[in-house]
Amino acid sequence: MKEDIRCPKCGSDALYRYGKTHNGRRRFLCLVCNRQFVWPSVKAEVAERPNCPKCGAPMHVYMRHAPVIRYRCRNYPKCRTFVKVDKSKKE
Repeated sequence: MKEDIRCPKCGSDALYRYGKTHNGRRRFLCLVCNRQFVWPSVKAEVAERPNCPKCGAPMHVYMRHAPVIRYRCRNYPKCRTFVKVDKSKKE
């Protein structure tokens, strides 16, 4: 039985097996968009990202800790702004 594994970014099935993580899950590299990802993924994609308070650009997920997601400005290293969002306070 072959799994239908597709790139989460572009949806392509042109993938390269890229080894395993330290937890034993398979790692892949998309040959179309060069995104690296782990299958099966346990991290949910972030639906809403904050905008940078300094320059207004969208921010990217930089680190994930248990209750906190840390975002960094898209224009890094020109803009070194970061924002911490506590998930436990939102719920």
